[in-house]
Amino acid sequence: MSRWMWSQRLLLLLLLLLLLLISEGEVQAQVENRVTFLPGTFQNINVSQNETVQAVVTRIPAEVAFITLQFHTLHRNATLSYTRVPDPSRSLTAVDSGLLSALQNGQTSLSLFLSSPNEETVPGTGVILSYSSAEPVPGACNIEFSLDVDPNLYIRYNLYETTIRFAPANLGYERGQSPPACDTSTGSSTRWRLLYDVYQYFLPENDLSESSLFAGFQAVADMRGMMASGRLVTTLKSTDKTSMVFSSIPGQGVIYSVIVRDPALNTSASYVPAHTYACSFASTLDGCQTLGKISTKVFFTIAGLAGLFVCFFGHRFFKCELFCMGFSFAAFFFFVLITRTTQLDYDGDLDVFRNSDVVFWVTFCCIMVTFPLVFVRWPREGNITTCGIVGAYAVILAVNAYIYTSLSYITLNILKRFLNSNFSAVFTDVPFQIIDYALITVWVVLGVCGVVLQLYRERSRPFFPPSPYLMWLQERERRKTNVLDPSHHVPSLPGRLLERARQLVRRREPAGEHTPLLL
Repeated sequence: MSRWMWSQRLLLLLLLLLLLLISEGEVQAQVENRVTFLPGTFQNINVSQNETVQAVVTRIPAEVAFITLQFHTLHRNATLSYTRVPDPSRSLTAVDSGLLSALQNGQTSLSLFLSSPNEETVPGTGVILSYSSAEPVPGACNIEFSLDVDPNLYIRYNLYETTIRFAPANLGYERGQSPPACDTSTGSSTRWRLLYDVYQYFLPENDLSESSLFAGFQAVADMRGMMASGRLVTTLKSTDKTSMVFSSIPGQGVIYSVIVRDPALNTSASYVPAHTYACSFASTLDGCQTLGKISTKVFFTIAGLAGLFVCFFGHRFFKCELFCMGFSFAAFFFFVLITRTTQLDYDGDLDVFRNSDVVFWVTFCCIMVTFPLVFVRWPREGNITTCGIVGAYAVILAVNAYIYTSLSYITLNILKRFLNSNFSAVFTDVPFQIIDYALITVWVVLGVCGVVLQLYRERSRPFFPPSPYLMWLQERERRKTNVLDPSHHVPSLPGRLLERARQLVRRREPAGEHTPLLL
């Protein structure tokens, strides 16, 4: 009996030990899913599938009135939520997501939750930013998006333009107090005094890596970083529409941010910045990794070779030059015409130009006419200079088919304005980085070499070859008067064609010997 009791006790002890190990394992797993943030310090996090990461902020100072948590990934969506189980009205799923939490009296810690909405691991980087009660609250007067307070930027893009939208901000307030009303009045003591500075920051060209993106966000995630490294595009008033339109640059990473300022208190706060490459990472045919169709590369490679020929030998082979120039302008015109009138698929920022298409196109045409007028006195030099500039630029466009360069937007922005009626309101900023300086050097060197070579070769030749029509008239007159010229006795073209037709239908004589043999 005592042996049986001891065996029961031993079994019970083993069972208790097993339960203790299991509970410790669960506690350890929860600890591993917990990430502690320090304000202003970035944390790189891998959110695994079917996993929830708890983002914790502790030891919050009493002067902090609200906190924003932002989380950024390269191209995969992540869910940021106020609760462990995401609620559509209290969570956001996006590539660039952020939540704003207003703190209560005595609150010193805060928890938010990260998860992966798809069956994949999502790597990203996050940061916590804190603000005082004197600073504006981004997105606190939201009536358009799902969150009650939405500090996020929403990006939408197509081939022509990239649009960012955001919710209006409100004035700051103390912990535990109710926020000021958004739309009861428009006086200087309300949120209508706030100003919105729109910034953009270009990532390194031809770099689609996570490390480059995360380094960019670490540089410009807060107000000081964006104001120091980014470019201020424009400032919107509270009476303006809370959206901006930019020119799309496929394959070029751009981070957009909005900083809301309170001019009365000289304070400011940052919305959650967002990024785009104006292309899809999911597409296998024409995505960010394989930007540009094969036909595009073939076309621009041929155009680059033709441009190289025109750059160095255009005036010498004048008819070839006329064909290349005429083909370029005709292709440009018909591409615009077909794109605007059919459903066929493909295979400067001055206010006066953005507000009026008439002013833009009149100015554009005047510039195009002015340069030829300069060379009216020297037609040969003008034509050779045109060959050098246009031919060398065609080489740059061929390089752009393989390596991104901002120089291609000299013509692409004009083409986009032809094709898109709303493109006049777009801000057409493009990055100008090391590759662009190198290609400008190539453009200048090729153009100068081509102009100098052609001027040297053509120095003793006539300015232009004679007119083909004049040459034809002279040849016809010579044939009429010079009877000793063998070509004078050549039948006319209709006669030659008729004789050729008779030969085709004439019966052939049988083969064999028809002369008598000589003995």
